[in-house]
Amino acid sequence: FGLNPTSGSSVSPITVQLDKAAGTFSYTRRATPATTGLTYTVLYSTDLATWTVDGDAISTPNAATPVQTVAVALSVPTSTYPKLFVRVMAD
Repeated sequence: FGLNPTSGSSVSPITVQLDKAAGTFSYTRRATPATTGLTYTVLYSTDLATWTVDGDAISTPNAATPVQTVAVALSVPTSTYPKLFVRVMAD
């Protein structure tokens, strides 16, 4: 995710927290997913126990290197949930 492994303050790739009304957030990642072979998956949960893949989320990376910021727009109707959490998984 482009974090600094030697810094204890570098703990989360989420750079812009979830805006529940808009269903958007941002995170950082290495700008070379094609080279690293990593795929990034956006998931959401209403209870932190059960996670659902948002396969229709729109991810828009900027052109920065070696670390880029990715803006994400969830496809789920976020305002209908009393609580909503997001995470990004790299495989």
